[in-house]
Amino acid sequence: MGTHVFHFSDEAMPIGRRKTARVRLALPGKAVLITGHEPCRFEDLSQTGACATVAGMAPPIGDDVVLIAQGVEVFGKVVWRQGSRFGVSFDRPLAKAQVVRLRTIHDHFQMLEKQQSMRRARDFVQGRRV
Repeated sequence: MGTHVFHFSDEAMPIGRRKTARVRLALPGKAVLITGHEPCRFEDLSQTGACATVAGMAPPIGDDVVLIAQGVEVFGKVVWRQGSRFGVSFDRPLAKAQVVRLRTIHDHFQMLEKQQSMRRARDFVQGRRV
């Protein structure tokens, strides 16, 4: 494995009353709940917690949850919910390197998603199958 240098962008500055920096994401993942597995989207992440969105109603406050994204698996408890969004406080803090890694993956994921959308639009305009 090579050495990677990571830099936080302006979006990685602490938001609100956080003990650790929170980074904004739009990264797909999975929430493992008492009721089963459910796809989710990470909205933000810090070493001590995360905000995620699911398709239906968010799990109840106090429920245990495992959040999984890109090889990172973290256990926690739902501490707030609003509609389909919910906040999780982690049982153990994530390493800063894991937070930075997920942010870097997010940046690449966003770029790839945009490129795929542009390719589909170009193919559509040119009459190719989409």
